[in-house]
Amino acid sequence: MEVILNKLIVKADYLNAHPQIEISKLSKKHLDNLTRFMERKEQLEPNTLKSLELNFNKFTNYCEQQGAYSLPLEDATILEQFIISEYERGCKSQTLRVYAWAVSKMHEIVGLEIPFFKSIVSARLKIIGKLELANGINRKQAAPFTYEHLKFINEHINYDCDTSIRNAVILNLSYDGLLRESEVCNLFTEQLSKHNNLFSLNITNTKTDKSLDGSIVNLSQFTSALLVKYLCIIAHHRGKYLIKRTAPKTRKIVQLKNSESVPNKLDTKVTPKTIESVFIKSWNQIKDHNESISDHSKKVSLPDYRFSGHSARVGAACDLVSAGVDDSVVMRAGRWKTLQMVELYTRRVSNKFATVREFRDRLENMVNNANDNYS
Repeated sequence: MEVILNKLIVKADYLNAHPQIEISKLSKKHLDNLTRFMERKEQLEPNTLKSLELNFNKFTNYCEQQGAYSLPLEDATILEQFIISEYERGCKSQTLRVYAWAVSKMHEIVGLEIPFFKSIVSARLKIIGKLELANGINRKQAAPFTYEHLKFINEHINYDCDTSIRNAVILNLSYDGLLRESEVCNLFTEQLSKHNNLFSLNITNTKTDKSLDGSIVNLSQFTSALLVKYLCIIAHHRGKYLIKRTAPKTRKIVQLKNSESVPNKLDTKVTPKTIESVFIKSWNQIKDHNESISDHSKKVSLPDYRFSGHSARVGAACDLVSAGVDDSVVMRAGRWKTLQMVELYTRRVSNKFATVREFRDRLENMVNNANDNYS
């Protein structure tokens, strides 16, 4: 956002010095609105802020090629043409909606409106959505990381390697708590509590709940035992974040240096990219195992595409539904606001909506048995 702000300020200064040249239609009031937003930018999550900047910059580059303004956007058909060009380039409707959101959000921030936005841009997005549906293009969902995968990883932990233990902690916490990758990154050691040798985790400041009250997650026996080992390793780290960085060469936990500031400014959290890489490594580990053996009964079922940082959240939800747990319970466990996401994540579970299937099977068996008795 600093880049966007600086670019606009430079344009404004140039305009003041060269009033005969029209390079911007933003007023001082609009720039002041953007400046005030920058002073309060923490209202948005870091990833949301990054997405806003990247996607709006992409649209700005397109407008410069067309000789048009991106802010303010005087003709919504320019945004429509941008969306069409990105769709033809291979972007999915979900990505295109993010582009439209970024343009709309930037106008909202500086106090502007986009003319005909709803009637033109929204209509084009709807048309593209229908085209994808007609062509059989589905929204790609994170590959489920299930208990079967977690069990395999837990059986192959290298307890002599800090990185192996830390990665196993990430996977087990993600599965037990149905955690988003951002939630794993933001965990503090003080969010852990222990009772009767079992740990619980208080998940606070989530995507759907910004309160500090949080949601309590009771961790499994295995995860609790693993945490004991992990907490011993990081005991002298001095940082508050639960998931620590590791050195690539030594594969040891990076020890945090002393700092006079409180909290320690040197204590930085791992990035979502780190969490995703842990899941990808687990997928590759299982894949290598499957390829190394010929006995199909000993192979671990694996999705065609790699795990991501959301995979344990999807996999745990699928496992719960497969075990007969009610969707409303799964919704609370995953901290979703509606049942729609639970149904989306678990729609491919084999016994989903099994009530009708079981009824039909029972009814047809009764008919078949009756026919056998009469024959």
